[in-house]
Amino acid sequence: MSNVKQANINIKLKDLFFRWLDVTKTFHKLNNQQQQVLALFLYYHYKYKKETTNDKILWKIVFDYDTKMKITEDPIFGEKGLTGLQNILTILRKKNIIIDGKISPFFIPDLTKDSKNFKVIFNFNIIDNE
Repeated sequence: MSNVKQANINIKLKDLFFRWLDVTKTFHKLNNQQQQVLALFLYYHYKYKKETTNDKILWKIVFDYDTKMKITEDPIFGEKGLTGLQNILTILRKKNIIIDGKISPFFIPDLTKDSKNFKVIFNFNIIDNE
């Protein structure tokens, strides 16, 4: 009998970032609004990374006013507006998710430019047999 359980899930690219944060919620403990904002920034980071090789310029574009406006206009974000977005960004900075104008690498899924597959593996080490 195998000790590995596997689920294959078809998902749209944008939705992947939301599910990534759902699966890793135990580690970051963000509320739903914070997860939604971070997921949208991760999505735009992935999109812009395809065209931008300079990391400094990439992060400047990710947190640029135009990107923020795209996020506030996204139906997932709702009616919170730019002020609501700025408040959530402040919280993400206080939680060390955004550090020095970049999202911490811990929160960025490792996707290549043309990824068609992404795996998250949890390895449970059983420390007692009770």
